[in-house]
Amino acid sequence: MPDLFMDLLIRELNSISSEMKSAEGRLNGLEGVIDGLWININPSGSFRNAVAVDGGLQEVKLANGHLLSMARAIAVNNMGMEPIRVVKVALFPESSPGGILTMSTLEVKAALEAINRYGGLRYVLMDGSLFVKLLEALRVLLLGRSIGEVYAIPEAVEFLNITSSLLTEVSRRGVRLIFVSKDTNLRVYKEYAILRELAKSSVSQVSELASEGLNYYSVTWSRRLRLRFFNLMRRLSGTREASLMGLLLNQSVSDITLLASSTRRVGISHGMVKPMVLSGGLSPWLSELSDDELVRMVKRKLNDSLTLRGVEPSLDPSVLFNLPQVALTYVSASMDDSPMLVEVPIRGEGFLKRPRFRELNDTSVLTEVAGLMLGDYVDPVRYNGLLTLAHVYANFTVGQLGEYIAMLQDRLGLRFSRRLGLAVL
Repeated sequence: MPDLFMDLLIRELNSISSEMKSAEGRLNGLEGVIDGLWININPSGSFRNAVAVDGGLQEVKLANGHLLSMARAIAVNNMGMEPIRVVKVALFPESSPGGILTMSTLEVKAALEAINRYGGLRYVLMDGSLFVKLLEALRVLLLGRSIGEVYAIPEAVEFLNITSSLLTEVSRRGVRLIFVSKDTNLRVYKEYAILRELAKSSVSQVSELASEGLNYYSVTWSRRLRLRFFNLMRRLSGTREASLMGLLLNQSVSDITLLASSTRRVGISHGMVKPMVLSGGLSPWLSELSDDELVRMVKRKLNDSLTLRGVEPSLDPSVLFNLPQVALTYVSASMDDSPMLVEVPIRGEGFLKRPRFRELNDTSVLTEVAGLMLGDYVDPVRYNGLLTLAHVYANFTVGQLGEYIAMLQDRLGLRFSRRLGLAVL
């Protein structure tokens, strides 16, 4: 059957493409700042004695409104050992983040099992962003208000507990833990560069607000800051400051958007941007709580979980206070490919201390990791051989979904929504 919408869709896609290119072009002198972030790095060998971990998730809506969550994770290696596989199936209310938290937990579980099973392990490569995973779990635990979020508190606690165990184990054994993401909408470097520029403004209200914004991971996450920037942008309409504030608030322009265009301007094939350190940016007031206030707040949230779900998770406060900050960079392996986000956990003041980003003083670890990433790079699809292999095994396909649904209907008699809703990760 012919597609009656193809011509209309192509027109819409062309419009979106033009809009994205136009957003990239509205930098108003910021090009030099962005371009100046790059550091040349040479490929330096490859990851030896390493494992790579990735997970997959499918969620299917049932006729009763629940989500059937099927999560799995795999750890593959280049040491000739059998891969490690873990799976979990659970039911969650619709729109609950429980499924994605379960998948993240399984990934950490696979990594821990690999560390305990394989001797001589040097590197653990994890797919995704540690910063984003920690933020999601903490957001559910500390700020979650909807039924779906409160229902997922046990999964958030389980992820925090097992991640704490993984961090302790890699530190004890001298294993390097590395998180890699090809698809990310983080806006760390974008906000940092814009706020630094706005802080130089001769308009005192702009410079003061920009300096305040530098204390937080993202001004777009704070309704108060977002509103203040928007009102100031409207009052200064037509100025360079207003244009930069518009770019700051435009959430469709991410680090990847700006850095990918920057590599073409600079002509850099092998390099990384100056590493930064991030701590949590959940809420401005949350960072101002004392340790005792935070502990009391967590206890209330755990009691909410007990009331709603009949489960009261166990979380030692030291787990929260000892969560690491995250050092990150973007690595460019080719001008024809988007940069890769690379993160490593670092011990410092703690993830829950006042949200901020700052430049990393000692860049040796990330420089070493960037060189190894470049050494293992093949092309945009095989950006890392081990991670690509893990993704192939862990990723659910639509064909597999059909098989699982048929099996579940046959063996369990589950009734699915007439309009089958699914998420494939």
